[in-house]
Amino acid sequence: MKRIMRYGLMACLLACVALGAFAQQPADAAESRKMVAEVCAAAAEMTSLQCDFVQVKQLSLLQTALTSKGRMYYRGGDRLRWEYMSPYTYTFVLNGDRVMLKSSEKTDVVSVRSSKMFQQIARIMLNSVTGRSLADGGDFEVTMYKSGTEWEARLVPQQKELAALFSEVRLHIDPKLRMVTVVELRERGGDTTRIEMRNVRKNGAIDDALFKVQ
Repeated sequence: MKRIMRYGLMACLLACVALGAFAQQPADAAESRKMVAEVCAAAAEMTSLQCDFVQVKQLSLLQTALTSKGRMYYRGGDRLRWEYMSPYTYTFVLNGDRVMLKSSEKTDVVSVRSSKMFQQIARIMLNSVTGRSLADGGDFEVTMYKSGTEWEARLVPQQKELAALFSEVRLHIDPKLRMVTVVELRERGGDTTRIEMRNVRKNGAIDDALFKVQ
C-alpha cells in the first residue's frame, strides 16, 4: 500500500479532468513550442487549484485494478495537500521545505532538504500540478501530441533517480483550459497508475489550515 501511495503522490504531482478517446498525432516543433507556451502561460496565472481525484493502479501481475479516491489542494508555488479518503486514509502535505506524511497510525514530518530525491520529487510535484514541468528540460524530455479533443505530453525522465522508477509520464491536457486533466505513470516494472481530476476549481480561496505541517 505504501508503494501505491508513493506513486500516487508523484502523480499528484503532475496534475487535473478527462481522457479523450481519439488517436494522438505527434505535433511538429512549432506546434509543440506553442502548446507548451500556452500551458505555461495558463500556469503563470494560477494562484490556487483544488479538485477531487480518482486513482486507478494496475499491477502487471494482477488483472484487478486498485482504485482509490481523494482530494487535492494547491496554492501559491510551494503548498500542496494530497489526501486519500477511500478505501484508506493517507495525507501528504508539502509546505515550503517541510513535508508531513499522515496515516491512520502515525504522523511524520520531514525536511525536503534531507535528500536529493525528495527535493526532486517535491519540485516535480509542484511544477506538474501547474503545468510548468513541460518547460523543465532538466527533468524530462517532452514530446507533444494532439487530437481533436485533447493534447498529450509524453515525458521521459532524464534524472537517474526518477528514470529508475518511471519509463514515462503522460499528461493529458484540456486544450481549451490549458490545464492537465489526467496523469499516467508508467513504471519500469510494467505497473501503471492513472489519476483523473474531477470538479476542478481554479484560483479559489483555500484555508491556510489545510497546509499546516505539525
